[in-house]
Amino acid sequence: MKSEITSRGGRHSMGKKRKRVAQAEHTGSHFTKKKQAPRDSKESPSPSAKKLSVINDEWQTCLKSWEDIAPLFQSYRKKKIWMPFYYDGECAKHLRSLGFKDVYHKKQDFFQKLSDTAFVQSVDLIWDNPPYTGANLKERVLRALVKTSKPFVMLLPSSILHSKLLQDIADPSLIQCIIPRRVLVRKTGQNTVPFKYLVWLCYRTSLPRDLLFV
Repeated sequence: MKSEITSRGGRHSMGKKRKRVAQAEHTGSHFTKKKQAPRDSKESPSPSAKKLSVINDEWQTCLKSWEDIAPLFQSYRKKKIWMPFYYDGECAKHLRSLGFKDVYHKKQDFFQKLSDTAFVQSVDLIWDNPPYTGANLKERVLRALVKTSKPFVMLLPSSILHSKLLQDIADPSLIQCIIPRRVLVRKTGQNTVPFKYLVWLCYRTSLPRDLLFV
């Protein structure tokens, strides 16, 4: 009798166990992950996450990328071109090698140089690849360029074309765009890197068409 009671008790116990497993499989409870505690919303990001480096935003636009668009600006070959954003000086050499002889490119503060009224008036075209450490600097640069009333060509992320900023500060009838398939850039002494989703934003340049692909 003792063995029978043990046997029946074992079968009864196994039956309960199977039932619990079946219920778990039905509800998916054994796949349920524990909820993670919410992150402290007051936790501040690390200093490295906050810091934006001007150096990291500066790149040399390689000769091939200037070659791609140089034919569109042949009328400026004998005119004064200002390249205000100095990185390693190579971009001015690239332009000069393409026949643009009067290129002003020195390591000077862009915003301070704008206060030199006589110099700005002597410039025929402002053409460069500006560095950005954030939206505020980009806005300052674009506002300052528009305010000069000089033609300018700036290499920018293509998202600028969707921005309200551009609509607010510039006359849409004076905006033109050159869309490159890619732009080759590099850090000094390093290999070239192809960048996509960039646009040469042109203002007051009187190109043959408002939208050009190269």
